[in-house]
Amino acid sequence: MDDLLDWRDWENFCRVVEAGGFTAAGARAGLPKSSVSASVARLESQLGMRLLERTTRRVRATEAGDVLYARSAPLLAALRDIAADAKSATHEVRGTLRVTAPYESGWLHLSPALATLLKAYPDLRVEIDESRAVPDLVEQGYDVAFVRTTTELPGSSMVSRRVVAMERAFYASPSLSRKRGLPGAPQELEGWPAILEPGDKHWEFCQHGKELARVPMQARVRTSNAEMRVRAAIDGLGVARLASRYVDEYLKRGELVRVLPAYHSSPSRIYALTPARRLMPAKVRALLDAIGSVSE
Repeated sequence: MDDLLDWRDWENFCRVVEAGGFTAAGARAGLPKSSVSASVARLESQLGMRLLERTTRRVRATEAGDVLYARSAPLLAALRDIAADAKSATHEVRGTLRVTAPYESGWLHLSPALATLLKAYPDLRVEIDESRAVPDLVEQGYDVAFVRTTTELPGSSMVSRRVVAMERAFYASPSLSRKRGLPGAPQELEGWPAILEPGDKHWEFCQHGKELARVPMQARVRTSNAEMRVRAAIDGLGVARLASRYVDEYLKRGELVRVLPAYHSSPSRIYALTPARRLMPAKVRALLDAIGSVSE
């Protein structure tokens, strides 16, 4: 057996076990399926044992593969942590910052912060992917993931920091408001056509931080895209619950009116997720500081 082991082969083997297949493992690593398959075959040849059982439907570890994964995966994770800590030790803001964020977060908060950041640090480069899903930061190589939620985040191995909370209120077109008549209480909105986000079944109505009513809403349009919700509301298709910062210009132009102005809804919170490590890289800390400064 050749004593010169390529630790990338070990990492790819662990990825296949975790992902349940070569294609998914390749997607995590940014490699073609063929490269991952060749990598695992090379490791099996060097060790002289079969590590994976391959069928037309699935890939699973053999008994020897289970033992090898259980022993090697924690060591590889520890090596990644050591490498990340070593990179984090520098105080220089430089290199490439990889970020993933929902479109709305990038539009309202990330773009202004990046303008400030890149002007201050000319040796820094930024790569931004648009995504609503929470990625595997280490596997996919992201430094920060921004996540928008109206509830608390589920527990994870990542470190979360709330960077902004956006107040939400209720808006409709002047034509729909005239047709329906402006409501005087939250319950009067029940039965109105509504522009909802995925998962919305009801809206909360709050005053002074306390929820006073919860009204079930019927979707005329349902979309996660904030711009489409704004456009649908302007076109008179329904009442929409939106972050106030999305609609300022439309209110000024008279394209939208606020419905039930004495009430607001539960806030939409944006969290920054970073890999759990002892030291935060200087470039990540600089980005979070920039977001904090533009959000104040």
